[in-house]
Amino acid sequence: MMLSGEQLRILRHMLGVDDPRRRSIEPYRNYYCANPGDPALLELERLGAVRQYAGHSGYHWYTTTEQGKDAALQSAMQRRRPKAARVYEVFLDSKDCHPDLTFKEFLTNPYFAEARQRA
Repeated sequence: MMLSGEQLRILRHMLGVDDPRRRSIEPYRNYYCANPGDPALLELERLGAVRQYAGHSGYHWYTTTEQGKDAALQSAMQRRRPKAARVYEVFLDSKDCHPDLTFKEFLTNPYFAEARQRA
């Protein structure tokens, strides 16, 4: 299945695997709400990556097919940042709360061990 970058982005979003900083690539949802006639979703449906499963309140609700899910997960794995980059991003986030924190201290201080491990 040949999908564009934008189509893969939509599929990753549908599954909740669109953040390359996450440690695991485990889908935690499988739905997308769109306006009726949305061209991006109609094309994904034509390609067999999604299917409409409901329509209410003036919207259409879509879910991924197995092919769409596989493409999204493969794409998410390719986009996933390496462990070292994820640890550094956690350090930058921690620095917001601890402005004087150095990267060396972040790597060696037991206080931040769990944050490093979760990255």
